[in-house]
Amino acid sequence: MAGYQRFALLSVCVLASWPVQAPGQAATDSGPVLRLRAFVLATAPEISARRSAVDAARARVRAAGGATPGTVTLDVDEVPGGDVAAAQSLGAAFSWDLFTGGRRTLRRAVADRDAQEAVVQLRLAERRLSARAEQLLIHLVASTGIARRLTAEDSLLAAAEEGLQARFAVGQARYVDVLRLRAERLRVQSDAESALSDISSRRRAVVALVSAEHAAALEVLLDSTLVVELTDPFRRPLVAAPDLDSLVAVSAPALLAEVAFDRATAARRLAGAERRVSVATSLGVRRFGERGQFDIGPTLGLSIALPFTAPAGPSGQLRAATHDVEMARAMREVESRRARAELGAARDRYEAARRRLAVFESALLRGAADEREAALAAYRSGELSLLELIDFERALSRAEITRLQTLIEAADAFATLQGVAP
Repeated sequence: MAGYQRFALLSVCVLASWPVQAPGQAATDSGPVLRLRAFVLATAPEISARRSAVDAARARVRAAGGATPGTVTLDVDEVPGGDVAAAQSLGAAFSWDLFTGGRRTLRRAVADRDAQEAVVQLRLAERRLSARAEQLLIHLVASTGIARRLTAEDSLLAAAEEGLQARFAVGQARYVDVLRLRAERLRVQSDAESALSDISSRRRAVVALVSAEHAAALEVLLDSTLVVELTDPFRRPLVAAPDLDSLVAVSAPALLAEVAFDRATAARRLAGAERRVSVATSLGVRRFGERGQFDIGPTLGLSIALPFTAPAGPSGQLRAATHDVEMARAMREVESRRARAELGAARDRYEAARRRLAVFESALLRGAADEREAALAAYRSGELSLLELIDFERALSRAEITRLQTLIEAADAFATLQGVAP
């Protein structure tokens, strides 16, 4: 039984040191992202609550399996005329459990499994919160980049519209071109408003991760992070996804199903122990005699409980506990298969996004952006038609925005790998 306790203690120690991230690194190793994650984990009320739950569960482990309290018994027999002092038999005894059949150790083992679950829930919450903070920050940076790119596109189209209006005033441009340019600006402005709305909602979601007293500090951290990341949004290549087996092994469903199986197994052992014989003993003194002549002597008692004689009590509990173990074993297999399917799909999405991001050449995008002013000047001089200008700007904007949207898709897929609900 001591070996069983050592194994339980080792399991808790391993889970207590279990890393926040699943195998592999974060989606990006950006310094601001890492600082934001650390701040959120240090100030999130959910993590504080989970740590309190772990402390409570460990306290229950220490309390479980303790010795049952002793019992003091007083008895009086044959009291003439209600005079207790003249009672022919007067005794006092102290009784305690002598042998419990290993029940105390097994009760502690069941409580230990509850503590394991609390630790796993804490680590899963830390991982989810860390991944959620990273996901929201990437959303925020990418949406801000998209809004800025659309604003720049609208600015170029506005400059083109000024030139077109001047040419239209002297009869050198068609009114249909004016309408076409205005329609294009309306599309761009509508997309920019959508991006701004997304920025607002993502920022609120990030701030909601921490407690109210730390919200202002997080706002400052977000502003400084945006200043850094918007200079060149996440140009570093994303890390490769961990292999599927590693992801499944530390997924929330697999870990919780494993803990549930361990607890059911421990509960079955306890149910079996409840059918064993238990022995209690007592030690005391007794006064006995009559007509004022009394003798005093020690008493020693022994009682043996025979739970297996009960028709349905402990035996029924053992059968129920056995069924619980079988159910937990089946659910462990089900959750493992389900996690493999869901994580496999998320991993495929993440790797596909990584491959798409690799297509975008930073130097090419910057070179195309440098041609914007030249294209606008060529349009004003009549060397470039309105349709060519609009097509050029739309293609460049679409390429940059697609890259940022792909980054968002990668962040969402990676968050799913870390346990964040899609």
